[in-house]
Amino acid sequence: MSDAGAASGSRAFFAARFPDVAARLERHGAFQSSVVTMDGAAVDIRIGERSLYGGEASGFAAAQVAAYLEKPLRLFMRGPDSAGLVSPICIRAVKALQDHLNAESRNNIALYPVGSPSFLVVLGVGLGRHLEELARRTEARWLIVVEPTIEFFAHSFQSVDWRALVATFEHRGGSVHVVTELDPAAMVAAIIRFMAANGIAFADGSWVFTHYPLWAFTEARKRLHEAVELAFVNRGFFEDELRMMENAVRNFAERRFALLEARPRLRRLEKAVIVGAGPSLDDGLDTLHRIRDRVVLFSCGTALRPLLRRGIVPDFHCELENVPEVFGILSETGSFGDLGQISLVASATVDPRVPPLFRDTILYFRDTVSSTAILGRKYRHIPGTAPTCVNMGLAMAAFMGFTEFALFGTDCGVRPGANRHAEGTIYRDIGVWQEKDRKSRPAIEVEGNFGGMVLTDWVYDVSRLMMAGAIAHYRFNVVNCSDGALIPGAMPCLPQSLEIAMPPIDRGAFVAELRRSLAHFAPGELLDGIDFAAIRTSAEALFRAVDGVLDELAAQEPDFAVAYERVGALVDGFGDRYAQTNAIVDGALRALPRIGMFYGFRVDDPAARAGLYRVFLDAFRSIVAEMAERTEALLRSLDARGERRDAAAYVSSDRIAGDDCCDW
Repeated sequence: MSDAGAASGSRAFFAARFPDVAARLERHGAFQSSVVTMDGAAVDIRIGERSLYGGEASGFAAAQVAAYLEKPLRLFMRGPDSAGLVSPICIRAVKALQDHLNAESRNNIALYPVGSPSFLVVLGVGLGRHLEELARRTEARWLIVVEPTIEFFAHSFQSVDWRALVATFEHRGGSVHVVTELDPAAMVAAIIRFMAANGIAFADGSWVFTHYPLWAFTEARKRLHEAVELAFVNRGFFEDELRMMENAVRNFAERRFALLEARPRLRRLEKAVIVGAGPSLDDGLDTLHRIRDRVVLFSCGTALRPLLRRGIVPDFHCELENVPEVFGILSETGSFGDLGQISLVASATVDPRVPPLFRDTILYFRDTVSSTAILGRKYRHIPGTAPTCVNMGLAMAAFMGFTEFALFGTDCGVRPGANRHAEGTIYRDIGVWQEKDRKSRPAIEVEGNFGGMVLTDWVYDVSRLMMAGAIAHYRFNVVNCSDGALIPGAMPCLPQSLEIAMPPIDRGAFVAELRRSLAHFAPGELLDGIDFAAIRTSAEALFRAVDGVLDELAAQEPDFAVAYERVGALVDGFGDRYAQTNAIVDGALRALPRIGMFYGFRVDDPAARAGLYRVFLDAFRSIVAEMAERTEALLRSLDARGERRDAAAYVSSDRIAGDDCCDW
């Protein structure tokens, strides 16, 4: 496209389709680059004294695309287990598909998906001579064009027919998205948002092409794989949701507790110290001894054990996880100090054997879990308490009214060659946990709190970024005494340099004030008014709706992508019509089509793929029937357990009974 009329038409279409970018071009001012033409055609871009293509863009782009397709950079899933898709109930689908493939002698499936809708990520536009060929050869459904040098879009109008390019992807059922961020983190975030909006499962097999060297592209390419891996992880296991529902009902039915909600509270003047189990905690224990009487101390997860071993008793201990192993860990931890001196702050889904270990209990409704959706609709759940207990500790303290914080052992990563956890944690002392820790392989490089480089993984990276987001949003004053990853917004501070100007805390007055600010529940009181019979009826209707969609899919041409999109639309549209019982099965319903896609799109023969699709639908139906049966059984059992117990009889055996006790 070399004539002025064609360039003008391309510009006009681009402006109509991407108005924000076009508006920035209009405001851009003088360009720092210019187009080199030959015989009326754009052949190069000159930036100062440098040439982008060495004089001939078409040949450069053709050779570059050919070399790329010989050895493409692609994002792909190695197996369903790597994306969190294989919960116990979903293993049945995996086994059914694998058994069928083995029986058909197709056990060696392709590394990449074949014929699957996918994304094409192009880092760099330049003159755009590479775009049409990449679109044709990859057959991607969506194109994500990343170009931070905004004036290059203006140059591309002389060589790219943007109307035809967009039409190519729209004809495939997709679209074209433009990203102009220069910051690599923002660049990657924009890519991930677009992928997630169109179906993150289609990221499996996506193409990543770099057109010209730029530091931001290099960094974004490194980050993109981890970011997709994180976004690709399926959320919500059916078995986990059943456990959380059962745990929550038992915790509400069997003991007194206080409830912490996400409500505004009077600001507290004391400094809250959040303690994680990172290796730098070892260097902070002397400081914690020194300042202990002037701070409110929150231990998080496995940090409790090293604290008690050094004689440091926290005010609050935070537990996030619902698994039974937590009870065993805390029971063993209790051999180093009296847990009965500590207040437990925990998700309502914590193992019901845990609260009796502590002096008293504060529960909260965790976001995005079934127990909150079904039982906690009248209460304000607390966001941002995952993925680690450190995030929970910061959130709990914040909604108690604290705004001044110090962080210890919140490393969110590890210095190369260092231990991953503090001395005295289960990960350093107990065999099975030592082995689990050794298997961890942090691979993401981030800036250290005191400079240098720290290695982290996606869980801890998300943890630190979520803390950074909370610090910025709520304008907390935070010092970070941890020698791990930098947490933006938290001021680095050597532990020995931390000074607390406050006088010793009157803990009796502090506890009394906090107690008055919380709602308190007798055993079973929170469950009053929960109609489990009506909830069961809603769940039955939910499973009928799922069966209806499976009937539709069985009557249509076999297509794993359509199954994924149709089931996703069903889940997205549940809303409030099924009394939130969909929260129990949402994760599994989203996971099953993705398992089907993983195997189905790695079989290139259409007839074989159709046969595999029938196996997939049969497995899907069988699993849904099992989920319906187990959900019904759970709700019936919870109805019985949720009946309010005799509070007086319970209090007589409760360790927190007595007016002289610090009970909530």
